[in-house]
Amino acid sequence: MLRLVAAILLIGGPILAIIFRSWGLGSMVFGLGAIVLGIRHVRLGENRSERFIGVALLLGGAFTMIEGSIRLLSGAAP
Repeated sequence: MLRLVAAILLIGGPILAIIFRSWGLGSMVFGLGAIVLGIRHVRLGENRSERFIGVALLLGGAFTMIEGSIRLLSGAAP
C-alpha cells in the first residue's frame, strides 16, 4: 500500500508542477513521495542496505520538501 501511494506521489509531483506551473508545489509532492517510499524501506527492509536506502530517501525527500516550501514562500518559482 505504501509503495502505491509513493508511486502516485512521485509521478504526480511533476505532473502537478506542469499543470499548475508551480515547481514549488511539484517538488513538495515529489518530496512527500520520496519520504513515503523511505518509510516503507525503513520499516520493511530485510537487511541493513535496504534500511540505509530508506534513510537516504527520507533525507532526500525532506530536503526536497524544504526546498519546495522555500520556493513557494519566496515566490521564486512561477
